[in-house]
Amino acid sequence: MGARGGCHSPGRVISVTLSAEVKPLKIAIVRTVLHRGSGQVVHIRELARALTDRGHRVTVFTTRAEERPPGLEVVELPARRAKDFLPHLRGYDLVHSQYHPCLWVGGMARKKGMPHVFTFHGFAPIRHWNSWGQRTKMVRRRLGTFFALRLGADGFIAVSQFLARALASRYLVPRQKIEVVYNGVDLERFSPGEGGDIRRKYHLEERKVVLYLGRLTRYKGPQFLLSAAPQVLKEVPDAHFLIAGSLRKDVLDLRGLARQLGIEKHVTFTEFVPDEEVPQLYRTADVFCYPSLWEGFGLTPAEAMACELPVVAFRCTAVPEVVRHGQTGLLVPPRAVGELARALIELLTDPEKRRRIGRAGREHVAENFRWDLAAQRTEAVYQRVLEAHK
Repeated sequence: MGARGGCHSPGRVISVTLSAEVKPLKIAIVRTVLHRGSGQVVHIRELARALTDRGHRVTVFTTRAEERPPGLEVVELPARRAKDFLPHLRGYDLVHSQYHPCLWVGGMARKKGMPHVFTFHGFAPIRHWNSWGQRTKMVRRRLGTFFALRLGADGFIAVSQFLARALASRYLVPRQKIEVVYNGVDLERFSPGEGGDIRRKYHLEERKVVLYLGRLTRYKGPQFLLSAAPQVLKEVPDAHFLIAGSLRKDVLDLRGLARQLGIEKHVTFTEFVPDEEVPQLYRTADVFCYPSLWEGFGLTPAEAMACELPVVAFRCTAVPEVVRHGQTGLLVPPRAVGELARALIELLTDPEKRRRIGRAGREHVAENFRWDLAAQRTEAVYQRVLEAHK
């Protein structure tokens, strides 16, 4: 049993280079902290690399770099206030902010005459957090984003249609000004193959593996997967649940839940997984389960599909934009543990269906979620902003 071997055609891949009429730009991307393991850091890293491949110079400005990806120009500043960034942005063609509070940097730079583009990655709803400290933080960020946007931006990007609607309805940005630019996946790095090393490491050679990869926080939903596991094990007794990720700023006792459900022998917790091991982790699994209650995009399901892994997830927020129900995975109503279990059983007991859905998933990612496409569409936003600025 295991991840599928062989590599199928990824679909039509468009190679995009800088056209002769587009001049190379100096782009300042601002993100307050580059957190280790953050999906937004993946977005910044891969977008910057793709823009560099198109002939632009990209510098990432931050107050703390927990990660310094090779080949990426990162400037770490001892800044306490947004205005402390401004002297370092001189000479750049535009500033691209990614999140609150760095949105204030872009707004202040705009007041000084510098074009500003903002990408909205969204915020998980306050009610989904167990931690009161994290709930308070989300309130501050929502209010901060609303008021920082009053300084204005020249271009608005959302990473999904779901977030574009939220940016318009919650933050009063005219919908026609918002461009949707989906995240991408590195199709060379995330590709089908064998996950033998990790299977041997966790003694999973003869098991059917269900993988969860993400932060171990309530709104990401690993507790729903564990709650579905007893029903799955009744039908698929050789199933095993691989829970990969670490707890971050929340209170969630998953090990205690596994003991309470009597399934601890069928669950492995890997804790934090280094970025270089992530593709191999996907290849270890038979099914990827991501029962998240809130996603601004859903990068891990897209990465799993690129590895020809069928996905089971909740039908909510931006997930249906990434996972096509019945084609690249199975979507069930949020919190519906029984239906989640039945979807997992359906895929675990039908290897041909897993292979068919897995192949369709990789083709879907290749056609829609590539970093070269994201860079091309982001560049188009930059050009419109610069033309209007003239």
